[in-house]
Amino acid sequence: MADQEGTQSPPRSRFQRLRTLLSTESFWVAVALALRVAFAMKLGGRQVQIDEGLVDLEAWTRVSALGHLVIPKPGPELFNACIYAVFGYDRVFPRLGQALVSTATAWMIGRMTADLSGSPRAGKLALAVAAVYPFFIYYSGMLMSETLYLAFLVPGLWWLCMSLGDGGRAGWRAPAAGSALALAAFARAEGAPIVLAIWAAALAFCWRSRWPWRSWVLAVLCWALPLAGWSFYLKAATGESSPDKHGGLTLLIGTMFLDENERDTGLAYEALRHAPFYEEAQRLGEQDRDVFYYRKSFEFMRENWREVPAQWARKSLNFWRFRPRSDKVFLTAGGTDPSAGVPRWALAAMSLGFEPGLILLGFVGLGRLVVRRPALLPLPIFILGTMAVHVVVVSQMRYRLPVMPLLILGACVLLSEIQGLRKA
Repeated sequence: MADQEGTQSPPRSRFQRLRTLLSTESFWVAVALALRVAFAMKLGGRQVQIDEGLVDLEAWTRVSALGHLVIPKPGPELFNACIYAVFGYDRVFPRLGQALVSTATAWMIGRMTADLSGSPRAGKLALAVAAVYPFFIYYSGMLMSETLYLAFLVPGLWWLCMSLGDGGRAGWRAPAAGSALALAAFARAEGAPIVLAIWAAALAFCWRSRWPWRSWVLAVLCWALPLAGWSFYLKAATGESSPDKHGGLTLLIGTMFLDENERDTGLAYEALRHAPFYEEAQRLGEQDRDVFYYRKSFEFMRENWREVPAQWARKSLNFWRFRPRSDKVFLTAGGTDPSAGVPRWALAAMSLGFEPGLILLGFVGLGRLVVRRPALLPLPIFILGTMAVHVVVVSQMRYRLPVMPLLILGACVLLSEIQGLRKA
């Protein structure tokens, strides 16, 4: 008995038990869910961001049948409409739904990191970072497009890179990636042109016989057909085929009225209302008006081509800022409060605690990883494409959110490699 007792392992210390707990996937999933649910309950049913009203109103209009009978657009509008149809009109319910979606996205970021890097340690670290990353938590509570865009974007890029890496051997991955990226484009229209560039780059893998042409065709069809089908449906139901009716307006605000928009978006819209062409634009239908605004934006760029590079430089700085601007006004009209009650110094502290490290380490780690694994080429293309869209149109820290899962991946892979070298 003594010999048997002598061979028993000593009891683990509290530190060892804590370390084991922190290394488990279920713990960080629980942390992610708890933080997001708590934030959703704090916000409750009030409107926090002015932009929430755009998606929220469309969803409730469809459910209450107050407007024309059009199926809600796939993405945030359909998501909110389904929840309102079941639970009634209270914003807290879609916020809680988004908390679940955002938690699942954090889990996917961890799994994506582990699969694409081949490092389970990096995957666990990425899950932990995604679970507590403040801006994933914040936007999980906003009834806008960010949460669902990330929820479809992450698996789409993950499965696409896995399919490129295994030469299309897992036949389901290519069409699944195309379908997920189509749903991402429904959530945010900018996803379509960015992914189009990714499909073009993927042709190189086919030409070099590293990816079957069949996989490319299936992926592109599963991406293009839902988008085309929705456009045809809109044309039949409303007479307008474009699902994006605000791109031209956004581009105009970010070019012709950039100076006003840098001070406050409300000032930019006020300047637009005093523009000589505004009355002409108002007489047009919604889609034709947006085309008109696109035309005016490009005219402004041609006539002021010397100013455009300086504008793009300013918007590049906005895109990669490490903390929110201290001179930007937080509008609180109509009961909104985009800071969600957090002091500006606290927002800056949270930003500086995460953004510099994740961005700088993320670029280094992702760059090293792509050199070793060319199948990950869609990831930097997506980062550059997202930046390009917002440098041309409108840019602020918020629009960087979709690239953060990829930078978290790169940063965690790099930190994991450094930790491995230290142990060696």
